[in-house]
Amino acid sequence: MLYLERRPHPALTPYIKSFWYARDPHAIHRYERVLPSGHAQVVISLARDYLTDANHPIDPLQHSPAALLLGIYSHHQQIDLIDLTELIGVLFHPGGTLPFFPADTHIFTDRETSLEEIWGIASESLRDDLREAPTPAQKFALLDSALLLRLNQSKTLHRSPVIDFALTHLHRSPGTTTVAELTRQIGISPRRLSQLFREQVGVSPKLYCRIQRFQQAVRAMHHGADIPWAELALTCGYYDQSHFANDFRAFSGLSPTTYTATHRRWGNHIPLD
Repeated sequence: MLYLERRPHPALTPYIKSFWYARDPHAIHRYERVLPSGHAQVVISLARDYLTDANHPIDPLQHSPAALLLGIYSHHQQIDLIDLTELIGVLFHPGGTLPFFPADTHIFTDRETSLEEIWGIASESLRDDLREAPTPAQKFALLDSALLLRLNQSKTLHRSPVIDFALTHLHRSPGTTTVAELTRQIGISPRRLSQLFREQVGVSPKLYCRIQRFQQAVRAMHHGADIPWAELALTCGYYDQSHFANDFRAFSGLSPTTYTATHRRWGNHIPLD
């Protein structure tokens, strides 16, 4: 399997964390559980004219549109690895979707939205160009061009300074920063901070804090940190080991012990078979 990541054009880096490309000609139908990461992303199938909807409760092979915007998820999702036959994506920073999509980011939370529904025929044109480009480098260049064009045409260029300040503090210390502390430092009400977060990031500040705390634990566990559960819980900002275990199961559907016993390619992807 080929997997590549690349940073976008410098003008896009305040909004986009990375582009990624995956190609596995030998991919088969196999399921993985994907954990919530706190990032929205665009996913585009280059191998076929659809993506597999592996979350469908009745028919796990039901199809989704070939190009999707996936908002921030508050719970785990399921994917079919057959889609990795050839796939390309754009991973956004929190609040980074604002210049490229409608301003109220919350409408995309916990759901997939057809890119064609948002961008119209430009979405299909971009996908056609990506499929025809012969190399990953050329495909990444096409993403740069398409997103730079949208950035230059956008009337909403960035998150508000309040959200920038809050995100900076949350990422610096996800285990200890609280919403109460943020509102005191910023000088706004919790209700106003929550409103701005929902509009620009997609979730409430409290939920975003929980996701970041969960991701701090996932990173430590994925990299094999030999830390007792109670110590890891306190390091990541949980009240105690029970609080950690309950939150971990709420986001992943697994116990921490089960997670560490799985053979994983990526920290946020758990094989199901």
